[in-house]
Amino acid sequence: MIKYQLRFYFEHGGICIWGINNATKEQYGYAIEHTVLPISQALKDELNALEEEYANYLDWDDPLGPSPWSESQKVHFLEKSNLAYEKLKYELSLEFEVINYVSDCIER
Repeated sequence: MIKYQLRFYFEHGGICIWGINNATKEQYGYAIEHTVLPISQALKDELNALEEEYANYLDWDDPLGPSPWSESQKVHFLEKSNLAYEKLKYELSLEFEVINYVSDCIER
């Protein structure tokens, strides 16, 4: 039975997992450090790398301007993120529902 609902979505600043329902927010908070989730160290490392990579999506000198990423960089990031999402779903127990919103954080 699903107890915890998570949103997989990258924000500028590092977090990529967000609590959706009250049970999740009470247990893990809203912005969830993936280090507290019951997932492998390899996946934690992969999520860290993706968070660091996504920090470069924003032009920090012109935050309201277009991303400095090329179309191929965007596609490559989406592919890697979707693979990480599948791993996250696989590694979490049946108590977790993970919803993928990664495509919403990449303008194309």
